[in-house]
Amino acid sequence: MGGSLGKAELALLDHGVRWWSDQGGAPVSYTTLDVPLHDGDGSHIHTVEYFSKGGEKGAKRAPLVCLHGYGFGTGLYFSTMPSIVGRWGGRVFALDSLGCGLSSRPRWRLAQGESADVAEVEEFFVGGLERWRKSMKIDRMVLLGHSIGGYLAVAYAERYPQHVDRLILASPVGVPHPPAELAAAIGDAPFLVRTVLGMWRSGWSPMTLAKLGLGNMMMRGYVSRRFADVDWIPKDLLQAYLYQNWSGGRNSGGGYAHSTLLVPGGLGELAYARQPLVDRIPRLRVGRISAIYGEFDWMDHRNMKALKTSLLKRKAEAGLEAPLIEVIRVASASHQIPIDNPLGFAEAVLDSCNDADAAHGTTVGGSRGAIGRLVPGYH
Repeated sequence: MGGSLGKAELALLDHGVRWWSDQGGAPVSYTTLDVPLHDGDGSHIHTVEYFSKGGEKGAKRAPLVCLHGYGFGTGLYFSTMPSIVGRWGGRVFALDSLGCGLSSRPRWRLAQGESADVAEVEEFFVGGLERWRKSMKIDRMVLLGHSIGGYLAVAYAERYPQHVDRLILASPVGVPHPPAELAAAIGDAPFLVRTVLGMWRSGWSPMTLAKLGLGNMMMRGYVSRRFADVDWIPKDLLQAYLYQNWSGGRNSGGGYAHSTLLVPGGLGELAYARQPLVDRIPRLRVGRISAIYGEFDWMDHRNMKALKTSLLKRKAEAGLEAPLIEVIRVASASHQIPIDNPLGFAEAVLDSCNDADAAHGTTVGGSRGAIGRLVPGYH
C-alpha cells in the first residue's frame, strides 16, 4: 500500500497505538482503506478508521471525520486518535484529502497562485470529500479540520450543511481579513522575503524542494527544531513520514492549496484567506462550531473570539440565526495541536461535543501528553 509513504504511515500509526497503550489506554486498532470516489477517473481517498475494544458500545454519535492541514495527512492524528475513539461512541476516521498523501493525486488542471479561481479550487477538495461521504454511506458527520483543513471544513459546510452535525476547527487558517497596512509592510520587507512571497503568488509549491533532493534535510531540521522538547514523538518516524509525503508523487491539490486559497501573511498571521472565514462562518447553517487553538498558537484565537462575540450580539439584538461558537485552548501546544499535546487535544475534541453550554471559553490540558482538568477562562 502506497510504497515508501505507505510504510512510513503505518510505522507512525503503529507507534501511536503503542504509545496510547503505554498510557494505560484501552486497546485500539485501526484499518486503512482506499475509498473509491466513483468519479469516472478511478480516484480514491485514503482513509484510516480507528476501533476501540474497550470503548463505548454502539454508534450513538455521528461519525467523526478528520481533515489534515498543509503538508500533513492522516499521520497528523497518529497519537491523538487512539485516545478519542474509545470515548467517541461512533465511528472515527482520518483522511488524506484528494490530491494529498496516499489519496489519488490527479494532475492539477486549475490555475495556480493569484490567478486561481477560489470556488474551483475549493470544489476540488470539497467535491472529493462529498464523493467520499457518499461512498461511505454516511448521512451526517462531525467534521474536524486542522489549519487549511479547517478552512476546507467550513467550505464543505457551506455547500452541504445537511451532512454536517457540527464543526470542529483546529487552529483554522484564514479567519480574519488582511489588515489594510499589509501591502505596505510586504513592500518594505527585505528582498529575500519579497522574492519568496512572489513565488507564493505565482503558485510555486515548496514541495518542489523536497522533490529536488532537499527533502530529508528540510524535514530533519523542521522536526528536530519544531518538536525539540517533546520526548514521546518518534522524530525519525515523523521525519520519514513527512519526507515521503512531500517528495512522493506529483504535486496535486496538496501542493497548490496554499497559493490558490491563501495570500502571504504578516502583521500577526502567517497567511490570510482570499475569502476570509469571518465573512463566511456567520452564514453557515450549522448550529455549533468549536474552535480549538494551542496555548502558543501562531493562529490568533482572538479573531475567533471576536467573531463569537459579534454573532452573540447579532443574535441578541436582531434575533438573527448564527452558529454558536465556543473557543477552546489546549495548554502546552502550538499550531500542531494533535502532536504537541495529543491527550489535551483529544479532551478538547470530546468536550466540544458534549451538551454543555458553549458560551464560555475553556483551556484544556496540563503538561504535554497528559490530560489536565478543564479550567475556565483564557491564558
